[in-house]
Amino acid sequence: MSDEYIPTLSHATERDIDLLLVEELHASLEFVTWMAGQVGICSRIASWNVKHSKRRTRSRREIDILIEIDHWDGKRSSLLVENKLDATEQPDQAESYREELDALAADNAHAATIIVCPEAYAAKHPSFTTKFDAMVSYETIGAFLRELQNEAGSEMVLRYGFRAEILDQAIHKHRRGYTPIPDKIVGDFNARYVALLAKMAPEIKPGPSMLKPANPRESTSMIFDQAMTLVDLPSEIRPRRFAHELGRGSSHRANYVAVTFAGWGAALPAIVDQLAKDVADLGAGFTAKPPTKVRPNPGLVMMLPTDPVDNQRDFDAQIEALEAGILAVAQMRKWLLSRKDVLFEWRRLVETHRSFV
Repeated sequence: MSDEYIPTLSHATERDIDLLLVEELHASLEFVTWMAGQVGICSRIASWNVKHSKRRTRSRREIDILIEIDHWDGKRSSLLVENKLDATEQPDQAESYREELDALAADNAHAATIIVCPEAYAAKHPSFTTKFDAMVSYETIGAFLRELQNEAGSEMVLRYGFRAEILDQAIHKHRRGYTPIPDKIVGDFNARYVALLAKMAPEIKPGPSMLKPANPRESTSMIFDQAMTLVDLPSEIRPRRFAHELGRGSSHRANYVAVTFAGWGAALPAIVDQLAKDVADLGAGFTAKPPTKVRPNPGLVMMLPTDPVDNQRDFDAQIEALEAGILAVAQMRKWLLSRKDVLFEWRRLVETHRSFV
């Protein structure tokens, strides 16, 4: 059997992602609630309506996706969603979204604009994407769908897995005219790491990116299947991401085992002393990006330092550092599973801090 990756579709277009998002927003209260939360809209949702390619009131342009939300408290919210896969900004495109937002303000207690795009697109076009109230990446949505996949029934496991794969195809440009070129050095290194992980800590389950025949040379993260690895943690306190960052073998780069608690980062300045006290026995540290209009609810990252490892160098020459790193992964998992009461207290502190913001 060939190791070449063959996507489910011949290509994933921007409209494919449009329709995927519209279907999920139309059918899933959980997804609508999560998307609204990206712009700080947290009121309980009673009903909602989703429109695709909605004509704007003040121009001939169209909104990619419009979400109209009615809350249980009688208030209304609107979300204007722009989806960008790789197309460049149209003249005054973000500004026209803002004009439409102003037109909707009178009938809404909350209204916001969101751009949905790959992380690479946001990095390439920051002057455009930062004009929206929030940027929600394809990568983040894919992770959300995979978390639902792990909690779903048998049929929905396949459905959510398929939807996440479509996003992957768009992110990694598995589209017509593009042929991925596997990097054998990185692929062989990954396979050796997975084998060592299975030997030393079989309870740590590798994520999909670790099991690919090869990853790009710039990919230096071993991202575990957090839902399977931390299955005994309730979803309310389970980290969204669990990874071993290799740092390309340089002590000046990120070299640590890390878990990320989605949406907890804004509370870090207020609760860091308590967190540090709680992890004194583990020796972990914490970091979080400051909240912005684009990311008002950043993740809280809990880190355990490890030695530098380079996935483009000889595996055996770095075996001691790799083994120590995997032991740190297992140590992090053991600590999390044995501190459920602490994690629930952290969640309470985060929610308490939010109530005063």
